[in-house]
Amino acid sequence: MKRKTSKKAGYEEFVKEISSGDISPLYLFRGDQIHLIDKALHELRSRVLGEADDMNYIVFHGDSTSAAEISENASTVPMFSNKKLIVVKNAEKLKAKELTSLEPYFESPSPLSCVVMIFSDGKAPKIKNKKLPTFNFSLEKGNTVSAVIEEAQRLGCKITARAAQTLISLVGEDLKELHNELVKLSLYRVEGTEIDIEDIEKHTRKAQFGDVFALINAISKRNKREAHRVLLDLEEQGEEPLSVLSRIIWRFRLVWKAKELTDKKTPKPELLKELKMSPGAFYYLSEDLKKYSYEDITRIMGLLSECDKKLKMSYVPKEYQLTKLVTELLSKSR
Repeated sequence: MKRKTSKKAGYEEFVKEISSGDISPLYLFRGDQIHLIDKALHELRSRVLGEADDMNYIVFHGDSTSAAEISENASTVPMFSNKKLIVVKNAEKLKAKELTSLEPYFESPSPLSCVVMIFSDGKAPKIKNKKLPTFNFSLEKGNTVSAVIEEAQRLGCKITARAAQTLISLVGEDLKELHNELVKLSLYRVEGTEIDIEDIEKHTRKAQFGDVFALINAISKRNKREAHRVLLDLEEQGEEPLSVLSRIIWRFRLVWKAKELTDKKTPKPELLKELKMSPGAFYYLSEDLKKYSYEDITRIMGLLSECDKKLKMSYVPKEYQLTKLVTELLSKSR
């Protein structure tokens, strides 16, 4: 296996590498931009299996699998195909001993499979084999605006830098959410014109995003009545539960990051730059820092992760899962 020397290798570099036809038997993905990871997996699947082969496409989740299950599946002969594609999502949730148990496989991976380990928290795992092809699917600081502009171009339209910044301020930095909003904006724009701030204000769902922040504020204040009222409003507006959940996750990740920076006594200008926030916005965020300990946030992130999995996999109505989550957050956020 060839070694990835650049720590900045991401989606574009990954697509370029597999386009040459040189597919590694093992890849390590890290980063929080799930939209880019999904696109990379789609490209890889097309190269390894073709679009129609579901039989040899196997997905595991780090919190519900073992090293033995992964390596055994990767080592068995594929059905009616030359290779298998095995994806381990949320690999950061594998226990340390399980990750250690995978190291012999990492040293000598099966040529019958292509295994992708996805560490979606963005942190590099401690693995002895330093030659693993590694790709980072996080955006570099300050690059979200340019990513939005490039995504708009891929959709066949243009967006001004100021409009891109306005969209990010409403939606957050998750590229999947930004992509979804850009698709809608591209349908509304007059052909041949750029998407500008007026288009964002007119067509982006400001009311829903505002209500999501109202929901988060109600949760922070332990205001059960207000939280459930806002949640009902969001349901009536037809807001997708996964979209609401992604905003809540984004907010608590921000709280965690701000808490770490504050505890390290990071200078205010550097802290604001790192968080990409104005002093006024940070004032309101800082109020939440006083309300949550690291133990609280760890527990909350666990609840959010569990809800995310259930919303994607469960047959139980999604609105019920979100209501259950809010109730748990209100009762366990101390």
